[in-house]
Amino acid sequence: MKIRIKYFAFIKDITGKNEEIIETQCKDIVCLKKQLINKYGKKMEEILEKGIAGTNIAVLVNGSISQEIADGDEIAILPPPAGGELIKGKFDFLKEIKDFRSQAPPEAGSMVTYLGFVKGKVDNHEVYELRYESYEDYTIKRLMEIEESLLKKYPDLIKVKIIHAISNMKPGDDVILIMCLGKGRKDAIRAIEEGIELVKHTTGIWKLEVRDDGDFWVVAGNTRVKRGE
Repeated sequence: MKIRIKYFAFIKDITGKNEEIIETQCKDIVCLKKQLINKYGKKMEEILEKGIAGTNIAVLVNGSISQEIADGDEIAILPPPAGGELIKGKFDFLKEIKDFRSQAPPEAGSMVTYLGFVKGKVDNHEVYELRYESYEDYTIKRLMEIEESLLKKYPDLIKVKIIHAISNMKPGDDVILIMCLGKGRKDAIRAIEEGIELVKHTTGIWKLEVRDDGDFWVVAGNTRVKRGE
């Protein structure tokens, strides 16, 4: 049977291609990994078996986690994101900023950050809580794509990191942090502005706003749909 395999980030450097269609007799991911290791060698074996920095490589079948493979399936092999990440719970934004700043290379001359936190009032109504949920595998992939696209678009941009918390958050809790290192300030500022819009509109993250006049799903940026209506 034939399947399509897509490679991302440093994995496509190992294969020398973004994607390929291969013939396989494999019916599951374990078998397919062995086939790819035989084809691409030790480096591929290290990545697929050990992951990177303690984080396993994600393998999606038609956009979902699955162990079974069928003819015509699309397989995506995703490395851990280069910087964008979902955090289940809360993050320490001061620590994240300090750690990111410490990674600045000699050519860097600016760092720009955006921190988004939960509002306590919306349309004159009190907000009690925001409940976040995500399509995790897709969103991890999408955050990585956003970071890569910003780095390609803005020549003076050196490094980007996007962090988004997924939990039940109270007013004042920090939710999203975007950080950019640049040679100068202009591209870093533009990348922050574009990055937040892409995260808001193109990732699989949703939130339920619990407030004094009911519960509202927040979609399409700032559109609110009352739960149950």
